[in-house]
Amino acid sequence: MDALIVLSTGEALAGALGGVAVGGMLQDSSFGKAVNAIVGLVGGVTIGYLLHTTFPEIASSVSNGSLGAILGEIIGALVGGGIAITICALVKDNVRGVRGDRLR
Repeated sequence: MDALIVLSTGEALAGALGGVAVGGMLQDSSFGKAVNAIVGLVGGVTIGYLLHTTFPEIASSVSNGSLGAILGEIIGALVGGGIAITICALVKDNVRGVRGDRLR
């Protein structure tokens, strides 16, 4: 149980880092570092949960302390945070009235 709490914290931090990193690359569509971190955190935890439920053998490897499984979970959360902020930026840019200065 303790390993699960530590891994969830790692996934949240990795997701936040992924959100801030990708949000920094999306200069015109960025929400700001705080919102990017929050959206990335949610994306990282969501992807971590989906990895645990989809691949239960990875979850059992993580509880046994397998370094490869732990790194896989962290990298998945990092990518999940980046994907979440990208989706939010795309929605923000395509909603009418949000970006009135840009013609589509």
